[in-house]
Amino acid sequence: MVRSILFFLGLLLFAASCEYRGKSEPVGTPAFDSIIKTGDRIYDSGYKMKALEYVIARHSEIKNHDVIDEMNYYTFCSEVYRKDLQDYDKYMSYADSITTTIDKSDRGKDMQGRYVQAYNMKADALFAKGLYNESYDYYFQAKNLAKQTGDSCSLSKYSYSLGMALYRQQRYLESAQYFIESYNEAAQCKDIFIYFYHKQELLDNIGLCYFKARKFDSAMLYYTKALHYIDSNYLRFDKTENVYLSARAVVLGNMADVYISTKNYDTGKALLKKSIAINLQKGYTNLDALLNQLKLADLYFITGQIPEMKQVLQDTKAELDTIPDKKVELSWDKLMGQYYDHEKDSVKAHRYTLAYIALNDSFQARNKALMASDIDGRIKNIERQYQINLLNKNEEHERIYLIVASLIALMAIVIVWLVDKNARRSRNNIITLTQLNNQVNEQKEKLEKAVAELNQKEKDKSRILRSVAHDVMNPISSIIALTEILIKESENYSQDHVEILNLIKEACNNSLSLSKNIVEAAMDIDEGNMGKEWVDIKKLTSSCVELLNFKANAKNQHIKVTWCQEDVLAFVNKEKIWRVINNLLANAIKFSFENADIFVNLEFSSGIVHISVKDTGMGIPERNRPLIFDMLTQAKVPGTSGEMPYGLGLSISLQIAKAHKGNIWFESEEGKGSTFHFEFPAKSSI
Repeated sequence: MVRSILFFLGLLLFAASCEYRGKSEPVGTPAFDSIIKTGDRIYDSGYKMKALEYVIARHSEIKNHDVIDEMNYYTFCSEVYRKDLQDYDKYMSYADSITTTIDKSDRGKDMQGRYVQAYNMKADALFAKGLYNESYDYYFQAKNLAKQTGDSCSLSKYSYSLGMALYRQQRYLESAQYFIESYNEAAQCKDIFIYFYHKQELLDNIGLCYFKARKFDSAMLYYTKALHYIDSNYLRFDKTENVYLSARAVVLGNMADVYISTKNYDTGKALLKKSIAINLQKGYTNLDALLNQLKLADLYFITGQIPEMKQVLQDTKAELDTIPDKKVELSWDKLMGQYYDHEKDSVKAHRYTLAYIALNDSFQARNKALMASDIDGRIKNIERQYQINLLNKNEEHERIYLIVASLIALMAIVIVWLVDKNARRSRNNIITLTQLNNQVNEQKEKLEKAVAELNQKEKDKSRILRSVAHDVMNPISSIIALTEILIKESENYSQDHVEILNLIKEACNNSLSLSKNIVEAAMDIDEGNMGKEWVDIKKLTSSCVELLNFKANAKNQHIKVTWCQEDVLAFVNKEKIWRVINNLLANAIKFSFENADIFVNLEFSSGIVHISVKDTGMGIPERNRPLIFDMLTQAKVPGTSGEMPYGLGLSISLQIAKAHKGNIWFESEEGKGSTFHFEFPAKSSI
């Protein structure tokens, strides 16, 4: 958690750097660019406030500023207020100044990237202040504008920001995927320092995610990539040496975590000491050095080197007096409590432990809103609202067209009446009347077509709104939070109780994920919008059976499984494949009678895995069979114990199967049961 905050307030943030340049935007004047570069060098040397004072003073000396120079000035100053002063209101005011400057100029069309920058700055400020929903709104605006301008660098910022939010929610593997996506998007950015620094940070962040997920080999792979990337670009850009060495020291400190977690304490100590020696220097990342000192003190405690632990804590306290930081103070209080507890000084141990608890409670309270927020749901709701607004605009346009068409039709009727009135006067009038009748018929056809299109749009809109009505995620999120609290207090529980709590948590997480996808059910699921990984299908099916055994036991049913001999791996979206198997098995339980047997069979042949679920229940009536896979189907019947049907599961399952180049079909006989078949490409691990 501490390390993620360090990166979130890191040395340089990608989209709001003082070196920001859009995809094809004009640059500032050479004179003011030189001032900004001088300010950068002063800043990089460790004199943060002097750099700010220098740029402000030089800016005030210049009359009639160029619009680009003005925005570069706002960007530079805003970063100091964000990173060093943590004044997010002032930081947001600079974002407003950027948009105001563009609006007042006549160069807005070729400066769209600056709008993206300002939106991202506002989003970052709101996020830092805990206003997460508002921040997601601005991130989405930035993303939409970046898509319109084809600016992949700004899209990289969007993916980076969501990755950071998910990291703070401890959803590490999802966070890693966003960081990987951000890294790939940044590959097309200019070959300048800010994008180099951003990419090395992303590699390190990916390693952090895998470390937190306890995938140590993957973590070391990305840490090694980060070091190689830093070394291969060493001193390539107009930056002082300390910037490169400091970034390298951060990665070394992270690598130490892996060695410590795998009990390779000597290597861990050596890396921590090396990282600390670099980043304790003036102009380097001092906060990272303090964090690594605390990790070293904790390692000394683990290895029984108590005097060394005390010395490191004393050194850290001296540094903390000049570089105050609440998160460093939190860890320091905790370690001091452990030290005095070891020394049998219960009074001091109790004092530091109370200080740790009080500070930790304040952090937990601050993060509570973020942990409870549904990032994916919020982003999808924003996107959905955006689509609804587009539909409303189209609907308004079509209403205007309808009114115009109606007026034209009315005018045509008047013309016909006039022609009819004068038809007796001449044969020419009769010819004119015939022509006008033809025009009326053409307008009528256009009007009917406009009405038909309007009706179709209305149906589409209603379909989306019906899907949104199935949103039940908030109660499930609450259950997850309560379950996690119980798990954290599990010292007094038996192993069986802990196991049950973990099963509850897993079931709730899967239910929450299912709820999200129900909201998405109106949209097509395709292979391009799913994160995939190699998955052990036998293990996945087994976990699904184990989880649903509780449900089957409630009806005295027995799930009998037949496995193929070889292990089967498939490159799939684990969560979605799990959902299909879960849905087929849950349906079998729902529509089978008490004391019945349910048969699950897994086969593998010619690169295809085939999973069948057979029940001996009520079967599917002939009239309902063509409708089984329809979205919001009316072919719904209650389960054998009165279980409520929803009519969405099989439709979603079929979409998932098709997206994985597979298929679902069934065989059924009313009164004797049904067998559902699910197959998709896979491979044997033998």
